[in-house]
Amino acid sequence: MKELDSHDLLILQALQKNSNLNTQELADQVNLSKTPCWRRVRKLEEAGYIKKYVALLDQQKLDLSVMAYVQVSMLDHDLNTLRKFDEFVELSPYILDCNSTAGNFDYVMKVIAKDIVELENFLMRELLHLGVVQSTNTNLILRQKKSTTQLPL
Repeated sequence: MKELDSHDLLILQALQKNSNLNTQELADQVNLSKTPCWRRVRKLEEAGYIKKYVALLDQQKLDLSVMAYVQVSMLDHDLNTLRKFDEFVELSPYILDCNSTAGNFDYVMKVIAKDIVELENFLMRELLHLGVVQSTNTNLILRQKKSTTQLPL
């Protein structure tokens, strides 16, 4: 796909705000007719600009009231150690984000749980029990001021 034009950017912006728009609604928002709009969306998907569509859920209504940032230091950086950690991260439903970082810690994870007890169980019985983590530092999130998935286009 060539460089994105203004219609492509408008489509991406609109879908970031509401991925549930049908093709006609989207076309109306970006000033295109239905078929060209649909074609552009397909091309954006095929080119990887649109990775997937999701529903954003209300964590409070789902009784998931505890979030924390967990900084992780690994025991070592052996390939098997990192594979074991990566697999754990992919499979854990508690980990919302995990990023490799430069600095005092190897990773920073955003973790969610229903309460402090569940968070402690995750840390002590799952994460540290892996045997590949040297230490962790946990910062509880008291109140979320902003949470978005929208990228600035």
